[in-house]
Amino acid sequence: MARRTDGGVRFRPVGSRRSRTAPVYSPRGTGCPAIEQAVQGLYKGQNEESFWTLMSALNYALELETHVLVPLQTALSAQGAPAPWMEHPIPAEKADGLALWTLRNDKGRCWLPLFTSVAAAGADRSTGSRPMADRTLEQAMQLALDTPGIDGVVLDPWSNSASLDGALLNGLLHAGHTPEGPGAEEAEAGKEAARAGHWAAAAECYQKAAEQGSSAGLSLLGECLYQGRGVPKSAAQARKLWKAAAESGEPIALLNLGDDCAARGDNGKALLWYRRARQNAAAVPDIEYTPRVCLRLAQYETRYTSRKKALAQAAEAKQAFTILQREHEPDADRWLQETEQLIYELTHEPPTAPAAYNIESLQLD
Repeated sequence: MARRTDGGVRFRPVGSRRSRTAPVYSPRGTGCPAIEQAVQGLYKGQNEESFWTLMSALNYALELETHVLVPLQTALSAQGAPAPWMEHPIPAEKADGLALWTLRNDKGRCWLPLFTSVAAAGADRSTGSRPMADRTLEQAMQLALDTPGIDGVVLDPWSNSASLDGALLNGLLHAGHTPEGPGAEEAEAGKEAARAGHWAAAAECYQKAAEQGSSAGLSLLGECLYQGRGVPKSAAQARKLWKAAAESGEPIALLNLGDDCAARGDNGKALLWYRRARQNAAAVPDIEYTPRVCLRLAQYETRYTSRKKALAQAAEAKQAFTILQREHEPDADRWLQETEQLIYELTHEPPTAPAAYNIESLQLD
């Protein structure tokens, strides 16, 4: 990134012309950035807000069907030499019945370590050469609850770590998702109608949610108006609703305002909206909007500053959109295609032309 003489910021494409391998959202690839960042925030904040941010990050990781590495109590490699277990862990179905390797603290409590990345597992010799099982985060948490003598799990114990006891694990795994706030039930009913393709019913539900003060209802009704789904098409009215929802920090509205700017060729202003969406989504990541934040930032910012980071963001987005596609989420097909196209460009094509965004001169309406 370089500063221009006129005060703007020029993003230069990075990377070589050589073909790259795209990382996968997994412990052997990108790790789980949401958990890692939330744990770091917990250490910095040491307050209730940072604790709930971690809980939100864990819920998001569960939504993404995140995998972790679970150490096993079996023979180490000869002379403790590094083994390929972290790069080639034992599949969950083959690890059933194998003894787990645990940690015990000075109070005598027993914890099951869970590693979000190969790097985190290899940070200490005691696990760097130890066989690992590959399990989803949900499976690993449930395994800790079901195994006698284990009091909970500890995430990435060799660095910034977080311990989750049985009560927290039960809350994360078994607490039902109940819509909260004015209009939340109506907005949720609209989403269900949209997944079924019943757009007129969806728009009606979103309208009721918006009338009750739901910013999500405003955002989703705006999407119906912008696309002409179940209601007459009106981009102007959609923008009005999105800006109203954006005043309360609704990430979906911020993303949609960015997409509208990008569609009209104003990529610099689009990036400002996407950055605001990232800021507002950080404390409460959710599969409904965080993957879109990852995709848009990779498309409009990090591909010009760090190809590695852009690929990691795209990998997370791809994981989420694949799940949303399976759940018949509207627009998941399109987002997944955009993500796959971006990954192809980042791994196969030479650097694109520089993108010059005069960020300092831009203002959001």
